[in-house]
Amino acid sequence: MNIFVTGTDTGIGKTTVSAWICMHTQADYRKLIQTGNDSDGDTVKRISPHTRIIPEICRLKAPLSPYDAAKRENIRINSAAFRENYENTVFEGSGGALVPVTEDLFMADLVKQCGAAALIVAKSQSGMINHILMTAEILRARNADIIGIIVNGETDGDLIATVEKFSNLKVLSIIPRGDNLTETLRHTGIPAEISEIIK
Repeated sequence: MNIFVTGTDTGIGKTTVSAWICMHTQADYRKLIQTGNDSDGDTVKRISPHTRIIPEICRLKAPLSPYDAAKRENIRINSAAFRENYENTVFEGSGGALVPVTEDLFMADLVKQCGAAALIVAKSQSGMINHILMTAEILRARNADIIGIIVNGETDGDLIATVEKFSNLKVLSIIPRGDNLTETLRHTGIPAEISEIIK
């Protein structure tokens, strides 16, 4: 089984959560599509040196959605490439669940194609509840299995209770902020719901 790390937006810590899971397990990591100049695979490797990084299906220059970045470079993304057979792998999506990949494919559609269960990542900030609930609805509309929710940054306990009540999902962990990200992740254990899927 695999885990597909998706999120409520871009820049909310999907790569951090992916690296955290890999650090505490023997999972491989794969960013499906990399856009822009950054390398999320390099970030994961820096935080979790033992992790095997599987190359992206494609790298696109513009820091846009895969659909728009591919259009700029006149590249056609092959949807069949996402059906490759992997096990014990953490897949990281790009942006949020409704980011377009091709004319008829969104990030949320890739969860089942990758043989994965989805893990929703959210940042502790204004709008978090709404964004989590919408992401959960999008994934459920595609019959994707959802493991739960990870929140990046401390937040109010009442907000967590609200998220769990209306999403019918468990907030599995809250990753604290810290000056040394690697050490913070090392001292934040992963929950059983994740370790039961990824060994």
